[in-house]
Amino acid sequence: MALIFELRPSNSSDLAFCWPIYREAMQPLSEALTQWNEAAQRKLIEQAIGHAGTSILKAENADAGWLQVEETGGAVQLRHLYLAAPMRNRGLGSAFLVWMKERADRKRKDLVLEVMTNNPARRLYERMGFKAVVVSDDKVTMRY
Repeated sequence: MALIFELRPSNSSDLAFCWPIYREAMQPLSEALTQWNEAAQRKLIEQAIGHAGTSILKAENADAGWLQVEETGGAVQLRHLYLAAPMRNRGLGSAFLVWMKERADRKRKDLVLEVMTNNPARRLYERMGFKAVVVSDDKVTMRY
């Protein structure tokens, strides 16, 4: 059974929750392909947390992860999706992606995301029906 989730808007105090999740997930992937720039990455996440499209994903009455969605005329773009380690591999990411696909379908828009080529989440996206549309050395742009 998929986990039930809810979203709440992020605020600047959520940086203490979001940054460690991002760093733990992305630093090893980045270092395998290029260099990790801690200051630049932290600034990127500080900006993301302040973005209107950024939300905290809640499940089981607790903050479980965070995400950023940006909508344009023709697409819904999933810019960030990170789950806290204890919440991974429990169906929460799948439940959220199903919800996002339904939302994009209702709006008659593509759902687009970018993932690092070495990110294990890429397999989840492929299982969920996303197809690679652009592949570079370190990133894959995928569309549902």
